[in-house]
Amino acid sequence: MKKTIQKIVKLVALSAYLVSYGPTFAATPQANEREQGGFFDVNEAFPLHFGAKLWNKSPIKEIQHRLALGHELAIGPFLEWKPLNGIGLQAGLMYVYNHLGTIGMSGGNLVDGWSGKTTPRKNAPPSTNIDCDIVKFHAISIPLSIRFYPGSDRQFVLHIGPRLMIPFKGKQTYYDSFPIPDTKSDLKARFEKIFEKFNSEQISNDVTIGWHLTWDWGFAYNTKSGFIIGMNGLGLMLGFDGSKLLAH
Repeated sequence: MKKTIQKIVKLVALSAYLVSYGPTFAATPQANEREQGGFFDVNEAFPLHFGAKLWNKSPIKEIQHRLALGHELAIGPFLEWKPLNGIGLQAGLMYVYNHLGTIGMSGGNLVDGWSGKTTPRKNAPPSTNIDCDIVKFHAISIPLSIRFYPGSDRQFVLHIGPRLMIPFKGKQTYYDSFPIPDTKSDLKARFEKIFEKFNSEQISNDVTIGWHLTWDWGFAYNTKSGFIIGMNGLGLMLGFDGSKLLAH
C-alpha cells in the first residue's frame, strides 16, 4: 500500500511538472509567428514610418493627343501608415521638375501645356506637318500610394497610386513645324531636315499648366538599416526610412 501511494505521488508530481512547463515550450513558436505575422494580421510593431526619397524617371504622357516624354526629378518627405503587416498607405509632399518634349501632327497648333487648349500658329502648315515643342515646369506634388509587402521579412514592397501635380512655373519652347520627309528620300536626308529645324530660331514663352493627376508604380527594397532602393515607373528611386532609427 505504501509503495502504491508513493507511485501515485510520483505520477502526480510528474503530471504537474509537464503541465507547468508544457505551455512554455508551446508558446515559443507562437511568439515567432506573432513576430513575423500573417499578411493581413494587425501590425503590432511601430505602424508609422517617415523619411525622405527622391527619384529620377522618364514619364510618358499624352498632351492634347500629342505624345510627351522626357525627364522628371522629384524629392521630398513621406509618411506611411502600416496598419497591417502586408499593407501600407503612403503620402508625401514632393518638389518636382519636368522637362518634356511633345510631338504631334496638329496642323501647326501649339499646345498650351495640360490645360487642353491649343493656340493656332500664324500661316499654319497643313496637317501633314510634324510639330515639336519643349515644355519645362516646376511643381508641388502630393503622391498617395498603396503598398504591398509580399515577403515574410516585409522588406520588399510593390507600390501603385495617383499623384496630384500642382505646377507653379512653366515655360514652353516652340520649334518650327516641318513637313514629314519624303519616304522616297534616303534616311540621312530625312534626319538632316529634322535637325535643321531644331537648330533654327526658337520662341520661348511662359505657359500656365493646370492641376493634373499622374500615376506612380514600381517596387522597392527596404534595408534593415533604413535605406530604400527601387524603381518608380521608368526610373531609379532612392530614400531613407527615418523611423528605423527609433526602432534601435
